[in-house]
Amino acid sequence: MQQRAPMATSLTNLSFAALALFGALSLEGCAHQHSARCACDKPAAASAGVKAPGEATIGDKTTCPVSGEEFTVTASSPTATVEGKTYYFCCPGCDKKFAANPASFLKK
Repeated sequence: MQQRAPMATSLTNLSFAALALFGALSLEGCAHQHSARCACDKPAAASAGVKAPGEATIGDKTTCPVSGEEFTVTASSPTATVEGKTYYFCCPGCDKKFAANPASFLKK
């Protein structure tokens, strides 16, 4: 078995440490406990073909009324109904915030 030089071992360990730190930082910022795909802390850019919150149905692209994240509505997307309109959310954390005070999110 070939033995590595101390400098090469140190650089390898440093590379792994940097990679682990980058991975941890990329998940930082989202207050919810769900998948890493969440962009809840990032403002969504307006895109063509995106239905307004309360107008979307399963399969449509919409914007989460809480986080502003653009996402595609699925059958498992969290929902809330207010005044006959169904609102879809990017994650369970957002539907809980919405349920606490829907009016504050609907006047955005």
